[in-house]
Amino acid sequence: MAHFNYRAIDENSMVIKGKRDASDEDDLEQILRSNGLILLEATKSRFVFYRKPRLSDKDLVNFTYLLNLILSSGVPLMSGLNQMAQQSANKRIATAASFIQSKLESGKSISDSMAEYPELFPQFYISMVRAGEISGNLEQVLNDVMAYLEWQIKLKKDVKAALAYPAIVLTAVAVLIAVLFIFIMPKFMKILADFKVGLPLPTKILVFIVGIIKGYWPLILLGLISIPFILRILYGTSTGRRVIDTFFLRIPLFGELVRKLNHSRYFRTFATLFRSGLNMNEILRVSSDVVKNTVIADSFYKVTDAVLGGAQLSKALRDSGEFPPLLVNMVEIGEQTGTLDNTILRISDVYDREIPETMKKIFTIVEPLIIVLLGGLVLLTVASFFLPLYKIIGGIRR
Repeated sequence: MAHFNYRAIDENSMVIKGKRDASDEDDLEQILRSNGLILLEATKSRFVFYRKPRLSDKDLVNFTYLLNLILSSGVPLMSGLNQMAQQSANKRIATAASFIQSKLESGKSISDSMAEYPELFPQFYISMVRAGEISGNLEQVLNDVMAYLEWQIKLKKDVKAALAYPAIVLTAVAVLIAVLFIFIMPKFMKILADFKVGLPLPTKILVFIVGIIKGYWPLILLGLISIPFILRILYGTSTGRRVIDTFFLRIPLFGELVRKLNHSRYFRTFATLFRSGLNMNEILRVSSDVVKNTVIADSFYKVTDAVLGGAQLSKALRDSGEFPPLLVNMVEIGEQTGTLDNTILRISDVYDREIPETMKKIFTIVEPLIIVLLGGLVLLTVASFFLPLYKIIGGIRR
């Protein structure tokens, strides 16, 4: 993808200048033609910071809804995409519609057009659209895609809402510590120095901490700022990502939450793809790809290899040793009764119910720890301030 400056003529023979992202000049010409413009000149921009357009889950839901509306209302697909590209208030959706329209004009199918833009459309989305095209049931498949995406949005929202309280409290604690150490403590220490009072242990501890922060604050600040970047770099390597993912899984309760979140995502994707009519090879591969934790993903890839090698899904799940017996039994019953898609969907529902319960368990432990942390901070601060004051007042009385 490149960034172009162009000049074009519209239907009224007016010269229009603009900028547009496209794969090459031919792609740019097709995009402009779909918008009623004839390309005159195009130059590729240099030294430009380019960020690939991306669709959030909400954008993808809205795009899918509009695409389904075009198909179900009988509006010609090319005309509908053109209107979406020109009239959508969301620039990312308009860009996606324009890209798809340009590829359709070159003779590609909808799924093949989407496959040209993996930064916009995830693999499971492309696979489901392709299954809908093959089966002739694209509208129903798009409805299933919307339901899946809305489930994913709700799941992320629930997790973020549950994490909001601890994040706010810890931020408040950090701000309180910064105010005490930066503004209050230095002035208080000056007063103690003037009275030449011996410092009690809590005050010495606080003075020591303040001294470290005051003397090395640039390094401390640089370290705090660099932590996210270091983690991102490590997570970008296969070894680093595996180490981090393994670490998260070994944290009590939190590891259980990570495991349930990834299992729920896998089985929900599996059920949705299964209902769309994809072959088992693609269902297993795409479902494994949506799992974020590499350690858990490896267990699903082993299941995939076993199933493609001729084993039953229930047996492959049981042999992996990664899944509870109840889940394996449910899959086995689904295979025997021919209701595997509904069974897998129920398994995902079970995980969805267990995820909030696991988060409650975590916060049942975290909240007392936060209270203890706050209490310890308050106690240390009060003792650091009042013990020297008590000595000063005692000295004045004598």
